[in-house]
Amino acid sequence: MKLYEINEQIERLTDQITFDEDTGEILCDIDAITAEMNALQMEKKSVLEYLAKLVLNLRAEAAAIKAEEIRLRERRTQLGKKEEHLMAILDRECNGEKTDLGVATVSYRKTNRMEITDSGEALFWLREFGYTDCYKTPAPEISKSEVKKLVKSGVEVPGCELVEDYSCSLR
Repeated sequence: MKLYEINEQIERLTDQITFDEDTGEILCDIDAITAEMNALQMEKKSVLEYLAKLVLNLRAEAAAIKAEEIRLRERRTQLGKKEEHLMAILDRECNGEKTDLGVATVSYRKTNRMEITDSGEALFWLREFGYTDCYKTPAPEISKSEVKKLVKSGVEVPGCELVEDYSCSLR
């Protein structure tokens, strides 16, 4: 039985309980309704227990995947470093000359790269002469933790509100 069906049946049983308004006496078979409600509560508990087990399994699987990602990332980094080291040896031994090694050819091409030696001076010059597309100005970002401290101290910040919520956890 599904959880929503169990809840519907519990609600239906609750609606079946009737009282005499004058005496307060229960007019229905309360023992049968109580027994059926207890059985439904037990079934509900087993469904919730199953859901909790699913959550715990998913967490464990996600943790295992994360650990594997970390292991693979470290391995990729090690392989990249080894490749760089071996390429440095090839570069040193070929001494800038194109060399055919049978299975591969070591060749060279001219490249260039930009290196910023004094970023402050460069930024000043770029701003001065209007080259705004050559630098990035990050958008202002609000620090939620600092605003939270401010609001808790009694300051009212427009556009911000402290919301109380509940968090569900499963261990």
